[in-house]
Amino acid sequence: MNIPVTSPLLAVDVGNSRVKFGLFDIDREADGLPVLIESLAIAPESEPPWDQLLGWLPTEDSASVVAGANPAGRERIVSGWPTALTAPTVIDDPQRLGLEIRLEEPGQVGIDRLLNAVSVNRLRPVDRPTIIIDSGTATTVDAVAADGAFLGGAILPGFGLLARSLHRYTALLPMITLEELGNTPPPPRGEGTPAAIRSGLYYGQLGAVRELITRIGESLEPAPPELFLTGGGGPLLATGMPGARLVSHLGLRGLAWVAASETGS
Repeated sequence: MNIPVTSPLLAVDVGNSRVKFGLFDIDREADGLPVLIESLAIAPESEPPWDQLLGWLPTEDSASVVAGANPAGRERIVSGWPTALTAPTVIDDPQRLGLEIRLEEPGQVGIDRLLNAVSVNRLRPVDRPTIIIDSGTATTVDAVAADGAFLGGAILPGFGLLARSLHRYTALLPMITLEELGNTPPPPRGEGTPAAIRSGLYYGQLGAVRELITRIGESLEPAPPELFLTGGGGPLLATGMPGARLVSHLGLRGLAWVAASETGS
């Protein structure tokens, strides 16, 4: 891999709803993962703030790595990479992650889900299975075995996708954004259409995730699994899941760890 051992490292995680940029000190660790120094996120169609990102990096030879579940968005980032910087390394091969993928067709799993598991394997207690809930455009609920193997899971529409579907495919229902949902549970009985939508979005998503945790958890040993939450909707879901551990930028942190481990740093 064409990444020098020196810090800092610019990692880019290209998702379907956000492109996340993180500057990491790969010479230092916190909870087993490289230390995050700076971060920002943009919409996939937005122009990256290259001037700001260039200001993060000490030299034009600074290392960078790009991955993500949005191939078209990833290509857009790479093709628009500033000539003032060394071209980034792209990680799109699951075999480079140092993660056992215990599935019949490992190549069909989104790399974002796998990078979440990479991070969790650094954070979880030894010999404890985990379930990872990543709440973005889609919500994923994935299992990691006690020995660290990725076991697969479930994918369902996230808060934003559900809200857009209600708005788009009905005549009168308004659009409710994630910001309007807030970070506190809405009243279950909404007095008015927007409030009723907020109730349905929150409790419907929370109920589905809880059911998946229960069903997936039944297949994991030793029980119960530890729960990890991440993604833009993670803080809201966390209000109904007090036992879950909320970790921001879980996939981005995993990407930085993969890059750092390949340097041998």
